[in-house]
Amino acid sequence: MSPRDRRPADPFDPSRPRAHRPAPPRPEDDDPRTPVETLPAVPPPPPARTRTPLETILLASTAALLAAVAWPIATSGWHSDKPLITAPAAPITPTSTPIPAVSSPTTAPTIQIALLLDTSSSMDGLIDQARSQLWSVVNALDTATLHGERPTLEIALYEYGNSELAPQAGFIRQVSPFTTELDRVSQALFELDTMGGSEHAGEVIAHSLDELAWREGGLEVVFLAGNEELDQGPVSWRGAIERARSRGIVVNTVNCTGGGTPDPGWAEAAALAGGRFIQIDHDAVAVHVAAPQDAEIARLGLALNETYVGYGREGSWGLENQMVQDDNAADSSVGSSLQRAMTKASSRYVNPSWDLVDALDSATVSLDSLDEEELPAEAREMSSAELHTWIDGKRKQRESLKTQLAELTKARAEHVAAQAAQAGGPARLDTAIVESILSQARDAGFTIEPAA
Repeated sequence: MSPRDRRPADPFDPSRPRAHRPAPPRPEDDDPRTPVETLPAVPPPPPARTRTPLETILLASTAALLAAVAWPIATSGWHSDKPLITAPAAPITPTSTPIPAVSSPTTAPTIQIALLLDTSSSMDGLIDQARSQLWSVVNALDTATLHGERPTLEIALYEYGNSELAPQAGFIRQVSPFTTELDRVSQALFELDTMGGSEHAGEVIAHSLDELAWREGGLEVVFLAGNEELDQGPVSWRGAIERARSRGIVVNTVNCTGGGTPDPGWAEAAALAGGRFIQIDHDAVAVHVAAPQDAEIARLGLALNETYVGYGREGSWGLENQMVQDDNAADSSVGSSLQRAMTKASSRYVNPSWDLVDALDSATVSLDSLDEEELPAEAREMSSAELHTWIDGKRKQRESLKTQLAELTKARAEHVAAQAAQAGGPARLDTAIVESILSQARDAGFTIEPAA
């Protein structure tokens, strides 16, 4: 069955099971968390050879010399009374292999958001909110411009505090580096599990500073979300915050204790970082305000999938993963599915690593550079002129659907504005992020037009 042969999810069907689907296996790999690049095959070892007596003596002498040099280095400071480090003295080496991510080559300004999520056993609600509300956060930034230029949006994801993560890594894992491809972020969020552990907040901030490809000339923001005291682990959160501020990276803290009394470090950290402290109810569920446009928005969002042209080694995987993330949004809630449909109609939704239309528009590839086998099966027998015409037809079809969705989105926003303003309710992750990021984007010089 091809990725487009099965029936897509209907977010309005109350009988559909509400359980998220895992991403499809990546090409040539059964583990979706491994990189796109695969290591070359390792040749079998050569037959063992018996060493000569002279070789044995030389090897033993070399080992003894190395041990003599290394011993004073290793033992110097063995009895030192120095305290645990307060900030990493050198860049932290990545501790696990992240989901691969592709950023479009661009000279445009960027908005970079690093989400550092506590995945200890009490944080199921936080992860559910992150999964279902990703698209509303993205949509809130859709009108952002800097000096008249639309910025590129990149999102990265870390998890910390999960006892299933490596203790030597501080119970921290980079789940996804910065990427412009939002389906990869959604995929990463739906692969998270929770399990009790130690929450090393300072250390995860330090990891994000040292491991991520931060850019200058835009807005660089960290959101640290959790519920335990910050003074855990070997890295001081104060030292990490100081390093972030010196680099112009804003750190916001999102405390998930609901109406409880949080550790005062959360508010202090945000103040020192020039960010915001927000306290949310991580178990709160967003209330969906129905509108007459909802069903048509959902339908057009799924129809957009037919305009995508998988190419290269990741083409089939990308098409299938697109539908999986449609299903996951529909399983989360009707509201999440609608927000995803609106995101897919925006300029923020780009997939140049596997969609040929986006790849050509972003100059990631050229048609002349592609081998025949990298094209989808239905295009391999086409002449160059036919191929250009076919792809241009997909592009025009996509633009038409996006125009229709934009009109419906505007009409929907006008319909629900009054009801949403009256609804209120407890603070959630999406409202916390949106309120902070919009304010900080304006402070950085961005212009944010009112939502359509």
